Amino acid sequence: MTGVDLFGASRARYLGPIGGDQVFCVGNAAECDHCTEDGAVRIPWKGAPRPEDVARIRGLALCPTEAQLRKAVLPAYLPDLVNLRSLKLPAPLVAHLTSPTLTSLVIGNHDGRVPSAPLAADTAVPALRALMWVTSYTTPRLPQVVDPLPPLEFLRTNVSGDDAVLRQLGELPSLRHLELEDLKNADVVGHLVAPLRVLEIAGTGRDFPVARLAAIPTLEALRLNGIRAEIDCTVFQALPELVQLTVLNSKRIVNVEALLDCPKLASVTVVNCGNPFKKAGGELFRSKGFAGLDIDYS
Repeated sequence: MTGVDLFGASRARYLGPIGGDQVFCVGNAAECDHCTEDGAVRIPWKGAPRPEDVARIRGLALCPTEAQLRKAVLPAYLPDLVNLRSLKLPAPLVAHLTSPTLTSLVIGNHDGRVPSAPLAADTAVPALRALMWVTSYTTPRLPQVVDPLPPLEFLRTNVSGDDAVLRQLGELPSLRHLELEDLKNADVVGHLVAPLRVLEIAGTGRDFPVARLAAIPTLEALRLNGIRAEIDCTVFQALPELVQLTVLNSKRIVNVEALLDCPKLASVTVVNCGNPFKKAGGELFRSKGFAGLDIDYS
């Protein structure tokens, strides 16, 4: 086994780019630069797709200017895109979204603005299976923008001390891939009802209950980033299906030798974590024969 990346493969499955001429970007040239550089076809904001393109559009990114965003109006032709599967848009445009075909949604929250009411995604986009909430702010949080949720299999969101986010997690038994940011010390594991396969936890307090991860024995890929609490690696022995472990920017890692006894663990990445392996431990791990081992900058 080489190049083990279950985390990346799972992300690509739910959010990966749709091929070439099936991806379109709506906005002026400056706003669409980052999309067209990757091969997307641009539609002017006040324009419309050519009739022969309507059925081809499977991926769409809405990139309004500030003036256009203040009007918070979706393109009128959006309901005509009968094969639309993937959509990216800013949070203020979400409220009036409706699509029977959409399966993947990426919402950007880059200025803290919130729509007048949350989108009832369970009825407005019933086929949705992947939702990514991209934010550089702690507010608003996802339930203020989308709620209730359809039966998602992929979700990325921040917690930021909001009980409404924890409530949403408890309503999603269909989840298989979950990425959580800014957890502080919240025991999110107690709110999970899904047999997760992939989990990312980023940004915790010193009292975050890392040991509670043992209650998710279905995990195959786990990514921990910015964990201020102690990470006792013996907890990973309670995850019999764990294949891939990534730990980044987390300085309190102990008992790393416990990883050697995780039966299916094939890929270990530890970066900027205060070198918990030391010299002798690193050699021991290299002799183990992991398919993927990145600990040189641990």
